[in-house]
Amino acid sequence: MDKMNNIKEHITDNTFERIIFITRLSAIGDVIISSHTIVKLIINGYFPVFITSHSTKDIALRINGLQAFICHQKGKKNLYYFKGNEVNEKSFLENINSLKTLKKHLYVDLQKTSRSKRALKFISNELNIKFEKKYFISKMTLYRILLVILSYFSFKQKVKDNKLKFNRIHEIQEKLIKNIILKDKNSYEKLNKNHIILQNNNSFFNNKFDYIAIFPGASGFIKTWPKEKFRELIQKIVNQTNYHIIICGLTNEIYLGEYLDYPQQTRIINLVNKTTLDQTLNIISNSKYIVTNDSFAAHGADVFKIPASVLFGATSPLFGFVPIYEKISIEYMNLSCSPCSRHGKGFCRFKNLKCLQDIDTLNIFNHILNLKTKN
Repeated sequence: MDKMNNIKEHITDNTFERIIFITRLSAIGDVIISSHTIVKLIINGYFPVFITSHSTKDIALRINGLQAFICHQKGKKNLYYFKGNEVNEKSFLENINSLKTLKKHLYVDLQKTSRSKRALKFISNELNIKFEKKYFISKMTLYRILLVILSYFSFKQKVKDNKLKFNRIHEIQEKLIKNIILKDKNSYEKLNKNHIILQNNNSFFNNKFDYIAIFPGASGFIKTWPKEKFRELIQKIVNQTNYHIIICGLTNEIYLGEYLDYPQQTRIINLVNKTTLDQTLNIISNSKYIVTNDSFAAHGADVFKIPASVLFGATSPLFGFVPIYEKISIEYMNLSCSPCSRHGKGFCRFKNLKCLQDIDTLNIFNHILNLKTKN
C-alpha cells in the first residue's frame, strides 16, 4: 500500500467540514506530538491550517496530508506554505478563502502561552480571519507544579510503591479534538496503526548498515543520563552486536559526542552538531533502536514507530510527555524525590543524581538484543 493512500483518501477537492487553525509553536517534541492531532483532523474531513515556528518548518512539511501552514515567530518574516510550496501572503489567503466548508472556522491553541496568544492576535487582526469559536488546551501546569513541590517533602530517595498512570498529552489533545468533531457530526474516526503521521524519507546513510541512534543530551543536566552510562552501553553494543552507533545532538552537546566517540572506530559515527532537523528525523526514522533522554527524539521514535528506551530523571512521565508506541520502554526509577523540576533545570539536592544513575545499562542493552539483528 502506498504510504500516502490512507491519508489521501480523506483529502478531496470538494467540501471540508471546517477549516481549523491550530497552533503549536514549540518545542520540537511538542510539535511532533501535535502532528498526531493534525492527522486526526484530516482523516475526519477537516482542513487544518497549522501555525508553528520557523525552527519546526521541517516537521510541518512532513505531516501527512497537511496542505497549509504558517511559520510565525516574533522578529522574523512570516512564511506561508500551501500544498508543499512556499507562497506569499496574498496567494495563501486566496487559497484558504477558496475552500468550500460546511461550517465556519475554528481556532485551537495547543500551547496556551503568551507566544500562542500573539499568534492568535496576528491571525485575527492582520490576516483578518474570523472564528466561530476558540479552544484552548488544558496544560496541567498546576498539577505538574504540585508534583514538584511534593517531591521536596521527601528527605530520602525511596522507590515509590504506586504504579504510574500516565495522563498523556496525546490523550488530552485527542479529547479536545474528539469533542469538537462530535459536536459537528455523529462519528469520529481514530488513528490506527496503518496511518502515517510524518512522512519518512530515505535514510541519511542510504541503508548501508543497521544502526542504533543515541541522543545523549537534554535541556538540563538533571535530565541527562550520565555520559559514562552511555559509553558503557555503546561499548556493549559495539562488542556484542553488529550494529553501528550514530550519536546525535546539538551545539551545546559537542563535548558529549567527542566523549562517546573516543577512542574513534568505524562503527561509531559522531554527528553531534552536524545535521539539520530534517536530517535528524531521517536518522530517527530509519534506525533500528533509539536511546534518548526525555527529549524530542523520544517523540520522533514514537511518530515513526521505532523501538526505543526513553530515560526520565528529574522530570517525570506523569507530566504527560510520554510516547504511545507500545515498543518504547520508559526507564524511570520513580523515586520519592522525583520529579524535582518541571523542565529539567537546576541541580540534584542530594548531589548523587540517583534517579538516573540507577537506570540499568544492561536492561537497556537487553531491549536492543531482543531486536532481530541483521548479520
